[in-house]
Amino acid sequence: MTDGQVREAIRSFILTNFLPGEAPETLKDSTLLVTAGVITSLSMLELVDFIEDRFSVTLDPDDFGVAHMDSIDLLVDLVMERVGKAAGSTGSSG
Repeated sequence: MTDGQVREAIRSFILTNFLPGEAPETLKDSTLLVTAGVITSLSMLELVDFIEDRFSVTLDPDDFGVAHMDSIDLLVDLVMERVGKAAGSTGSSG
């Protein structure tokens, strides 16, 4: 899975679920989602559920919030980090 695929999936989910009818070009990778009120505490739970299901990762409670979820850029970084950890955990631990 590439950074671009993750970015597009997250962008599409946000546009469809939280910004219906909004022109796609208005949602930038750096748009502040939580700070600007695009994502509320309830919609954050929907987004977390989508991310965990779509990318087969588990997010920690520490991941919920502005530090990790305030923009598409931050969300992509978070998902790619978790995908990397999931791939690394399939090997032997030591």
